[in-house]
Amino acid sequence: MFWKIVIFLFIASIVLRFVLKYVLPIARFTKGMRQQMNDIQNQVNQQAAQQKQKKRVDGDFIDYEEVK
Repeated sequence: MFWKIVIFLFIASIVLRFVLKYVLPIARFTKGMRQQMNDIQNQVNQQAAQQKQKKRVDGDFIDYEEVK
């Protein structure tokens, strides 16, 4: 009975060490990257909305190429 508890605690410590050393940092990194991607997407959407709001003023000259 005593050895079962010792072995269980040993295995639990190995699993906990693995989770804290590898899984948790990867989860934090993934969360940070996801947040950065969402921020970039929001900035792009805001810029697109601002460009749509800009109206062309009558009388603006539009460059074009002559077709022959």
